[in-house]
Amino acid sequence: MAFLVDIHAHTIASTHAYSTVHNYFSVAKSKGIKLFAITDHVA
Repeated sequence: MAFLVDIHAHTIASTHAYSTVHNYFSVAKSKGIKLFAITDHVA
């Protein structure tokens, strides 16, 4: 089963993740993701 949506991802802006927006978009594109959301937060 292929998942074409990821609607919960944190970047380094959330201080506990390790990926950047550019990293995520590159991987999402290579996997054929159609909908992707960054859900950063403070604290």
